[in-house]
Amino acid sequence: MNEVIEIIKYTLPNIILVILVYILLRNFFKNEESRRNSLERTKTIEQITPNRLQAYERMALLLERIRPTSLIRRIKGEGSVKEYEYELINAIQVEFDHNLSQQIYINPETWKIIFSAKNSTQNFINECVKKLPKDASVRELQEEIIRSSINENNPSNYAMLYLQKDIQGNK
Repeated sequence: MNEVIEIIKYTLPNIILVILVYILLRNFFKNEESRRNSLERTKTIEQITPNRLQAYERMALLLERIRPTSLIRRIKGEGSVKEYEYELINAIQVEFDHNLSQQIYINPETWKIIFSAKNSTQNFINECVKKLPKDASVRELQEEIIRSSINENNPSNYAMLYLQKDIQGNK
């Protein structure tokens, strides 16, 4: 019996010590892994943030460039109304396609609104053409676009506000 007590007397502190060392090492490794993950997240954020900001800037530029009044200032009216309508709608699509890759940095809900603004602007131009008589000139279409833009809420305006709120984190 004395031998068992002697064995316990020497092994119990060692067992307790091993358990304490195990707990301390486990906590140390957990903290170290957490610290490494935090550093990786910080590094990733530092790399992505400039790209994300650039994507938002490009989307703001896209929305400005597809604004109907901006389009008619940039695209000179030559040919028939149908040809000019095609040029305007094509310019919107080309501008959008040029910025398509930016969607990976943009909030998906914001991207949907930008996509909707593009489609709404194309539909707006179609509606302006429909308002005109068949023999209308390109100049008359330009005037109709300007007149309608003043009277209606431009889809780019709403998308721009949403974009600004999104980048500021205040949606």
